[in-house]
Amino acid sequence: MDVLTKEKILNTAQKRMLPLGYRKVTMDEISQDLRMSKNTIYKFFASKEEIAKALIKRLEIRLDEGLNNIEKAQKDPLRIFSDSVLFLRKELGPWFEHFFREMPVELPEIWEEFLRFRNGKILSIRSLVDKGSKKGIFRKVNPSVATEAYLGAVKAITNPRFLEQEKLNFDQALEAVLDIWSRGIIKSKGHHAAIA
Repeated sequence: MDVLTKEKILNTAQKRMLPLGYRKVTMDEISQDLRMSKNTIYKFFASKEEIAKALIKRLEIRLDEGLNNIEKAQKDPLRIFSDSVLFLRKELGPWFEHFFREMPVELPEIWEEFLRFRNGKILSIRSLVDKGSKKGIFRKVNPSVATEAYLGAVKAITNPRFLEQEKLNFDQALEAVLDIWSRGIIKSKGHHAAIA
């Protein structure tokens, strides 16, 4: 019962904090949404900050599980890379709207902890590019630059205005980015001189 109540509190807090941010949400509002007294909530979480910390921990666990499942399900490094980036984008996107924007100021210690976690995940994606290069699946490139280029392109195509303007759905745009990223844009070696 205690685990279920804890999850219920976290789910309710998350529904408020993601769209509104940490600062604007009060314990009174969480209590009202739950139809539960604040004293009951305080039995599980000593403060709103403790709730935020638990939300981040739960997110990290979900991200770890999702990325591990992708690696187990796929053998192709390119597909693992693509699926991992898409999964992270989908899971983390709503958190960046308001909640993560406030964290460096409102909850700096929790934010620093999350950045360490995030950096570890980015390093694992970079190491995947490095492994793909060593296996001959990818060209020999700087794994950090390749990862950042791909992440930047994925971020750009998730803009709804871009998709509407280009009459593309997200999957089509992502496939195009993956194709360009994996195969390049230049058709043959003879055309390099004209560009340089």
